[in-house]
Amino acid sequence: MLIVSADQHILTTITQYLGSERYSFITETSGERAWEIILHKKPAIVLADWHIPDVSGVALCHRVKVNLEHPDLMTTYFVLIVDALNNQQRQIGLDAGVDEFLSNSIDGSELRARLRTGLKVSALTQSLIWTNQKLLAQNDLLDTLNLVDPLTKALSEQAFVEIVPKMMQLFKGYGAYQSYSFLSLLIIDIDRFQPIVDSYGEQVGNETLKAIVGRLSNNCEANSLIYRYGLDEFACITPHNDAASGKQLSQNLLASISSHPISVSSALLFPLTISVGGVVTTLASLSQQNLDRSFGKLVALAEHSLHQAQCAGGNQDYIKELI
Repeated sequence: MLIVSADQHILTTITQYLGSERYSFITETSGERAWEIILHKKPAIVLADWHIPDVSGVALCHRVKVNLEHPDLMTTYFVLIVDALNNQQRQIGLDAGVDEFLSNSIDGSELRARLRTGLKVSALTQSLIWTNQKLLAQNDLLDTLNLVDPLTKALSEQAFVEIVPKMMQLFKGYGAYQSYSFLSLLIIDIDRFQPIVDSYGEQVGNETLKAIVGRLSNNCEANSLIYRYGLDEFACITPHNDAASGKQLSQNLLASISSHPISVSSALLFPLTISVGGVVTTLASLSQQNLDRSFGKLVALAEHSLHQAQCAGGNQDYIKELI
């Protein structure tokens, strides 16, 4: 924690409180020297007085919050010490990115509340940054293993063929899937997709695929897995509590595409539909001894169902139940 003020009364009052609460802190009377400390120490919280002779507190905040060379400083929790009842200082501070204000009369209870809030926000922010970095690392790993389709960012066809059979153990009632009794496998084909590529080119076709995947991902179940499965086909695997949920999911996906056009750009809107073929089965029926064969059978049945849906003219689904 860094305290910046040229007012000895303010420094003394704040440091006495911080010392009694056993906070770790640094004090500074110069804005420029405080800036150097911020760059090198990167304190989680900065309390800066509006009235600093060389660099004002609000200018220091602006350096911290709007600095493309040091974007990591933007998460610093900045408390600006302002004159009591001076709304103009507060307004200017908000524009500069100040997180919280503290009156220069320094009330102990107010200071305590500001610091506790700052520490909580700082801890939460760091946690979010760490989580985001972890997710980015996981995404990089998936890309490295070719488990993510580079175009649509859905899981890849390789993942569908090689990884899903090995995941069937999870669907048999282990871990996060232990409360489910049914499994649906849906294969989704974009109706009349090739004419778009022929008329508008591969780039527009690629953008259309990405938009379709986005629409499907936003309308499937939270525990669904979407895979790229061929040029313009996708697979969706979802565990369920009942057989009817698999059919309902298929209907939801149909409606998500047909309800309004796919937007590729402001000038290109395609009123597309999909065909869905699938199978819903009980998890108990999956062969523990030969999960690869069980999965292959489900895929074959889903592909056959898709063919029947396509023969019905598009924007249709055909779901077979193995109960």
